[in-house]
Amino acid sequence: MFAARSKDFDYIVVGSGAGGSVVAGRLSEDPRNRVLLIEAGGHDRNPIHLVPKGFYFTMNSPQASKTYTTEPYGDGERGSWPRGRILGGSTTINGMVWNRGWAPDYDSWEELGMKGWNWDRFLTAFTELEDHELGAGPTRGVGGPVPVSITRPREKASDAFIEAMGQHGIEFVDDPNSSDAERVGYVASSIKRGTRMSASRSFLRTARRRANLTIVTNTTAERLVFEGKRAVAVVARGRRGEVTYRAAREVIISGGPLESPQLLERSGVGRPEVLEGAGVRPVVVSPKVGENLREHRGIMFQVELQGVDGFNRQAATFARQMWAGFKYLFTRDGLIAHGGYNIVAAYKSDPASPRPDTHAFFTPISTSAASPTSGRLVVDKFPGARFIVSPTYPTSQGSIHITGPSSDDNPTIIPNYLQTEHDRALIPKVLTKAREILASEPFSRYVVSELEPGPALGASPEAVVDYTINKGVAGIHTLGTCAIGPDDDDVVDDRLRVRGLDNVRVVDSSVFPFMPSGNCSAPTQALAWIAADLIRADNS
Repeated sequence: MFAARSKDFDYIVVGSGAGGSVVAGRLSEDPRNRVLLIEAGGHDRNPIHLVPKGFYFTMNSPQASKTYTTEPYGDGERGSWPRGRILGGSTTINGMVWNRGWAPDYDSWEELGMKGWNWDRFLTAFTELEDHELGAGPTRGVGGPVPVSITRPREKASDAFIEAMGQHGIEFVDDPNSSDAERVGYVASSIKRGTRMSASRSFLRTARRRANLTIVTNTTAERLVFEGKRAVAVVARGRRGEVTYRAAREVIISGGPLESPQLLERSGVGRPEVLEGAGVRPVVVSPKVGENLREHRGIMFQVELQGVDGFNRQAATFARQMWAGFKYLFTRDGLIAHGGYNIVAAYKSDPASPRPDTHAFFTPISTSAASPTSGRLVVDKFPGARFIVSPTYPTSQGSIHITGPSSDDNPTIIPNYLQTEHDRALIPKVLTKAREILASEPFSRYVVSELEPGPALGASPEAVVDYTINKGVAGIHTLGTCAIGPDDDDVVDDRLRVRGLDNVRVVDSSVFPFMPSGNCSAPTQALAWIAADLIRADNS
């Protein structure tokens, strides 16, 4: 945003996404704290970032995102994982889904040995964060910095889909975050009056006017500087070359699950063989940095419909897209005012599962002519719908590691999709259950045909596993690469401090040891809310 007037700060926060925006905003509330926030991307002033459907255009825009390419998997496929490289990080380009997860997701941290990390602690953070349009309740908050709204108005194809789910005991709820039961509802989103509420808008819009908060954009953190094991500075590279910023108290790494482990490794924290192979001198042996990578891998159904309009008609031509945009400018309503999906659901594809094992999204849009992340909104000329289903708790673990000492050196990313017995056994059941739902009344009366994956994909478990690996969809919910844990070789401890170092924490979804039951944005913002309290307490 501007060059730092000083190079000396109390706290340096690296990354302005769901973790960094929260931490920087809260730490700067105390005028005695000199806070620097470093963002590798540019500012978020372009109006497209306020438009919920704008993510179709910004997800793969080089001005707003960076795309990471995985190593080959399956039959030689390579995945492309876009992440926000802009103020607000991925919260500025994502689908704005506000899914929080439920008690077992967070109590599992305490069961792992992380005392005090549990559902009660996260629920308190969620309710303090939220300004929910449904009002206060046992699991909802009002008056917080993050507006949360429910997708409106109700829509005919979506209502029929909800009724079809009811045939399977999946009950409709007004608030999809209100329980851990099998349920379906209109999506809760971080949207306010038809505009995106990124972490930057929620936490930095006011904070950036504070004299004690400095935000530098288009600046990449290359490595940390240590005196012994104490972090004292961050070496960064911007448009004017290399600069060193000093931190009197702490460096908080919030680069996300793909960048945070790389920054640690470039600084000499990780597996010695990885570091030495990349030309980096080891400082601290931390064998789990970059490991435990978790990602959702699911199946996208697209169907042709008849007898119901859905949203395709409103975006089938350039003229209609322009008309929808014109209406949005004056009403902040309609197709463009919605996020990525209309409906969210959680249910059991395996009846033996102790809790819902599948999360799903539905929207009355089909894009069988183009990838939904192509950077263009290219819908089918006929009515259609998209239904994405994924196992909620993948147990397969991948990795990400540096290949050289510079941020310009592309990392090695190994997804390891569907490598465990659990994942390979569940995905065929996920496919079967999804088809049963699509074939249920009253939604089935509108279905003409299954466009994707298509009837050629039968119920053979081996074929379903192969299809999902090679042609499935990634949730863009990567986490776990700097996971919290009780053991000496876990990356961060119960106060999110990097083991083996002084004055360094990681505050983003990379510290999650397991997948929560849903998307990552809301859980990460709650984590960062808690982290700000820890940092304040440890430095009081």
